[in-house]
Amino acid sequence: MPNIRMLDIEELKAGKLRPLVNKALRHRAPDPAFHAMLGHSPDIARSMYLAWGAVFNTGRIDHKLKEVIRVQLSRMAACRY
Repeated sequence: MPNIRMLDIEELKAGKLRPLVNKALRHRAPDPAFHAMLGHSPDIARSMYLAWGAVFNTGRIDHKLKEVIRVQLSRMAACRY
């Protein structure tokens, strides 16, 4: 049983997070669940999105390490993707 309700993406698009949600959907990253979960606190969601972008999109982290992180997160979430 989840401890937090995932917000509807359309609901998020109507609010303060619209630019970030639209950008994430356009680029297909981060996953919409990122905003659906963190959207309960738009300021935290925005901060986390900016931090995520700095880590994964600026080239400061080696691609192989990013893949290891993705695999580990997937395993922790029991995601078979």
